[in-house]
Amino acid sequence: MRLTKGMRNNILREATANVPIIDYRAKLAPVLQKVFYRHMPDPVKEAYNDGLGADYLCRVSLRIADGNGVGGNTMYFSNYGNVDLPIYGPRSSGRRGDFAVNLDTRAVDRLKKGTLEKDLATAVIRCGYYHKHYEQRRLLEDVKRRLKATLESVTTVKRLYDVLEPELHHLIPKEDVSAAKASLPAAAGPVVGDLRTLGAQLPKVPKVKK
Repeated sequence: MRLTKGMRNNILREATANVPIIDYRAKLAPVLQKVFYRHMPDPVKEAYNDGLGADYLCRVSLRIADGNGVGGNTMYFSNYGNVDLPIYGPRSSGRRGDFAVNLDTRAVDRLKKGTLEKDLATAVIRCGYYHKHYEQRRLLEDVKRRLKATLESVTTVKRLYDVLEPELHHLIPKEDVSAAKASLPAAAGPVVGDLRTLGAQLPKVPKVKK
């Protein structure tokens, strides 16, 4: 049976559908809030602790980058529009009205100890959520790229049993059972190990002996 574009897309989608994406940005928000809270004057802390008073405090915007933000990764926390993760703190004197957090180690080392800027950058680096967010994204995108290349390397459904790892054989469209047997171990673009690293639940099957 000829392998169609729709079949390839379905396999690619189903192979990554149960990967549990961890929201590291949501995990990072309370870490940032704790830093801002430590720098609040006592009367402001009281207002923040008051469920009603917190609504009158300033919501801040942050721009976190692993360098100068050019050609690298940048994560945003916004104080306007549909704010999903509100963070409260002082008004920023930044050019864009936000707090720029540069994670470059040399830039962090130059910051004065005890300042808000130093404490924000140090907290982001220590908790690791920022870097885990992008590591997770890179790994998932790489898995999709390799699996897509493998699927495009063959033109028939039968050949999928030779190029896909056994753990993914349940995703192959069913055809004549007599033809649905792998004669060789998966020969191209293994992705099962990385899918499991990302948390995907895949069936355990015996490996085909070489």
